[in-house]
Amino acid sequence: MRLTRRREAISDAQVPSPPSVPSLGNGWTVPLTPTDYPAVLESLRVEELPSADPEFLIGWDGIRTRVAMLPFAPDELAGSVSTDLPIPDDGYRSEAEEYVALAQAISTARDTFRIIEIGAGWAPWATAGIVIARRKGLRASGIAVECDETRSDWALQHAADNDVTAELITGTTDEIAEQLGRPWGDTELRIVRAAGWHERTTLQFPDLDEGDMGGAVWTLPGTDVDYRGAHLNHHEVPTASIADLVTGDRLVDLLHVDVQGVESELLITAADAIQSRTRLMAVGTTDRGNEGRLQEFFLQRGWGIIIDEPCTTHFTMTHPTLAGFTVQDGLQLWENPFLRADFPG
Repeated sequence: MRLTRRREAISDAQVPSPPSVPSLGNGWTVPLTPTDYPAVLESLRVEELPSADPEFLIGWDGIRTRVAMLPFAPDELAGSVSTDLPIPDDGYRSEAEEYVALAQAISTARDTFRIIEIGAGWAPWATAGIVIARRKGLRASGIAVECDETRSDWALQHAADNDVTAELITGTTDEIAEQLGRPWGDTELRIVRAAGWHERTTLQFPDLDEGDMGGAVWTLPGTDVDYRGAHLNHHEVPTASIADLVTGDRLVDLLHVDVQGVESELLITAADAIQSRTRLMAVGTTDRGNEGRLQEFFLQRGWGIIIDEPCTTHFTMTHPTLAGFTVQDGLQLWENPFLRADFPG
């Protein structure tokens, strides 16, 4: 079943109604500005950097990344050790805001830390979150959801390269849900080969080459065209539902979502499950429409925006969707005040 047909079947009754609030400011959330970023990011810095290795990029946070997993990155990164904070970005993958989101989640966690990364690729945020939180004395765990086989294999390797104990979860959507409900044992990171979605079903995902990090569960009606206008073969993938991902004995300290164009459909429909279990939510945004829908919906539910960095677009008039014009994703970092330790009740 293609996602477009799934979209047609979604009724208004499936979308949670936001509670009525007297204003769109919750009175609790304190936004961060770029002048705050250096101090926040320093909390992620490792005290002693690992030695250089010709196969790896080693970051200021102590995370080792195989350059072979970064086919889009400059070749000179191989064997390099970076001591610079990623401001305005790290030069190959992400902007400062995503690192700030991780730092904010770890610094406000209590005793335990859990991260869920949807659209994970090689699971850079889940792995880094576990390593850094563990370094700070927290009992850390995470789930990385990635439906591309090559990238989910990379996630296993990336975890091993950073001494994170990981397991791969595969199967039908119901089998994945059953495995997610099992005890964790010694596992720190569960890598789920599936598409993160708001329900248990199957979707279509494009066949990608290693350098294409923009794949999404999206096809236009009756064609093989993706949201960017690229003609790609697609294959069926199972989903892991948000409700199944967030259940367990720990709150989710950071839900990191990068789903290339369907972020508002996913998160708004799954809002009840998210709100009951998730403290912070970092969302990669891909068009202004998605940004506005998320703002209107979650502000009405009482959430607060810590970071609101809009996406950058270049309207070349050659793409079939708004997200196709995006040349740089934006980021929204949301706080659920109802799960703050100091929130009344």
